[in-house]
Amino acid sequence: MVPRFLPALCSLAVLVCPVSLCLSAAAQTPGAQQAGPPSQQSQPAAPAQSQPSPTPPLQLQNLPPDSHTLTPAEQEQERQQQAIQMALRLASIQAQWGPPMSTPGLSVALVEASRTKNAEGATDIAYHVTGAGFTPGDHLTLIRWPLNAESHALMSGLILDPNGVAMCPPPPPANAPSAPTPEGAPATPKGPACNTVMQPNQPVEIHATAAPGEPVRVALLDDDRHRGAAVTTVPFPIANQSESCRLQIILGVKDATMVLVEGTGFPPSTSLKLESISGAQSRTLHPRTTAEGRFVLADLPGIKDQATGDTTVRFAGVTHYPSLEDSKNPPVPDPTCTPAVTFHWGTGAYKPE
Repeated sequence: MVPRFLPALCSLAVLVCPVSLCLSAAAQTPGAQQAGPPSQQSQPAAPAQSQPSPTPPLQLQNLPPDSHTLTPAEQEQERQQQAIQMALRLASIQAQWGPPMSTPGLSVALVEASRTKNAEGATDIAYHVTGAGFTPGDHLTLIRWPLNAESHALMSGLILDPNGVAMCPPPPPANAPSAPTPEGAPATPKGPACNTVMQPNQPVEIHATAAPGEPVRVALLDDDRHRGAAVTTVPFPIANQSESCRLQIILGVKDATMVLVEGTGFPPSTSLKLESISGAQSRTLHPRTTAEGRFVLADLPGIKDQATGDTTVRFAGVTHYPSLEDSKNPPVPDPTCTPAVTFHWGTGAYKPE
């Protein structure tokens, strides 16, 4: 069975497609077949009196009016709407990166091994990759999805040791036959063999620098490319907790003009209200929690004609919908928690820790 995250991996190429290129490709989609040329076979002549009068030729004054040409302002508005739709689609895939898109029974984790300061003063974090649920003997491909970039295969041929740590085995003998690609397997690139980029019999080590709220995302894909698991971790969270409720901001793009708002510890299966406040501009967001009391939704905090700013997202209570069933099932009471989190967006907002 093809895992749920494979279609998402394939979708990433579409999301980085320029709007003009995507529209051009859409315009080239084949439509209905055109009618063929009229038959040259002669038809029986109809009686002269039954023939209709000839249609008068089309004159310029009979032509339909030209379709409305978009003004520059309308063109800009259309571009903005297209950009918003692409951003929301990107946010949807980012929100699913992890257990929601993993093959049931499989998981992957990033285990922090060290933190050091590099020459630029940023924190270099080293992670080991672990996996669980994979079949013993599986050869795995490591996928990474950096912020503001496409996902790509870092290396292939990895195995899991008895403790579940991803490592690179010794290279096979030169005369060993290569395993054929299973029929029908998705054309997911495998990346270079691990023994060409690291020492054999060593654990895989992922290095990352990150700004506040920046996710580190990886996935492991098995050798027949039918099963896999993904994980997201945030080294420097932008988060606030009040009682059991926690709000976290995860960068969707580097300048934080698109972010994910993640909530945990809220009432399960409940519609909530969040307020997103940017300067004098305020918007209400309406997430609905899962059975585990979690939600993830996208927020676009930018302000027109403003290059940078600060946004505060705060929990504003439960959304109550009046119903005839209220007398039988009292509405969920508002939690007493009041989490709120503030982040900076726009020009100069991206600063690795």
